[in-house]
Amino acid sequence: MSRAERLALYVALTAITALAIDGVLPAMPMIEAAFPPSPSFSGAQIITVFVLGMAIGELAIGPISDAAGRRPAVIVGLAIFVFGTVVAATADTFSAVIIGRFFQGVGVAGPKIGTRAMIRDRYAGSDMAKVMSVIFTLLILVPMIAPAIGAAVAAVAGWRGVFWVYLTLAAGLGAWLWIRHPETLTIERRVPLQPRRLARNIVMVTSRLDVMPVVIVTGFVFGAQLTYFAVAADIFSVLYGLPDMMPALFAILATGTGAALLLNVRLVGRTGMEVPIFSGLLLLGASGAGLFAVAALTDGHPPLEVLISLAWFGFFALGLLFGNLNAFAMRSLGDFAGLGSSIIASVSSIVAFAFASAVELLAEGPIWAVAWAFILAALLSAVLIRLAVPNGSRKRLLRSIGIRR
Repeated sequence: MSRAERLALYVALTAITALAIDGVLPAMPMIEAAFPPSPSFSGAQIITVFVLGMAIGELAIGPISDAAGRRPAVIVGLAIFVFGTVVAATADTFSAVIIGRFFQGVGVAGPKIGTRAMIRDRYAGSDMAKVMSVIFTLLILVPMIAPAIGAAVAAVAGWRGVFWVYLTLAAGLGAWLWIRHPETLTIERRVPLQPRRLARNIVMVTSRLDVMPVVIVTGFVFGAQLTYFAVAADIFSVLYGLPDMMPALFAILATGTGAALLLNVRLVGRTGMEVPIFSGLLLLGASGAGLFAVAALTDGHPPLEVLISLAWFGFFALGLLFGNLNAFAMRSLGDFAGLGSSIIASVSSIVAFAFASAVELLAEGPIWAVAWAFILAALLSAVLIRLAVPNGSRKRLLRSIGIRR
């Protein structure tokens, strides 16, 4: 298997998570309209239940990948994803759609965690950060095109058609992986599924000050992005009355993340991961502060071009942070890459879910929610990341921006 094909497979396997979130957004009003209103369920749960299922799946799939290998773990995840897709696609009640989305979330953990572990098996340190930055750069196309694809499929085949497309994609990726990609975890490096040993390894990973603060920071950063996803429809459809422009506006903001990821491919090899992480947090906080200021001056309804400009820099910051934070947390886990990926992904997803839910509940409007999410994520992360970054790296960062200590 060539390097190009391997990277293409990694991108495709990783992209299924974003596709499962972004692709269904345009179909959400159709799904809600297809069933009678229910006091127990809401349209927002189409997204939030998916994230909850993903958090549960992420915690389980890592130990499976460490014990049985990366390929079986990914295949099991894809099979669960297909099951959830069928449940949602054939649903005759809204609750069945929600149940299907939950299983989709559980299943998507397979390709998400398994792919990260395969990357960790093959690469380390700055090389791993470069590979993840390349993957995230290519992934930037997903939020650009997924809403438009979802809207087009829903217009032709209805909202159920979106789920059948998910099924076809998952089946194709499973076949591609099984036929073309070799197993990256050799038998002698596998860790048996023994409860005591697993518990001991979990304690070992979660007690490390060079890992867990970064995991929580990853959750705050993901939570800032998840807050935007939660309120994006309110911003563009309700506040500005531009539902048809949502895919284009998603694409504009996604270019900020893409530009940062392209820069990071060059930057991380020269500076290491710490400088982009601290720079990203600084820029994320500045973007949030700008959004807060314009929201205060305009009663929560700034001009659209001002909103997009400030949010663009926030998404640029997210591009600096995502690949580096994941690589930074994984850098010292070695043969526990599967378990480490699970803990990183599961804990960060739970933190993100709680963070986004709290911000959305407490904020006075959608623009305020995004502003507070960016500000709080940056401030809380800056405090925590100091625990995981060596003092020498912080001094190099300060020198790089002209501050002497």
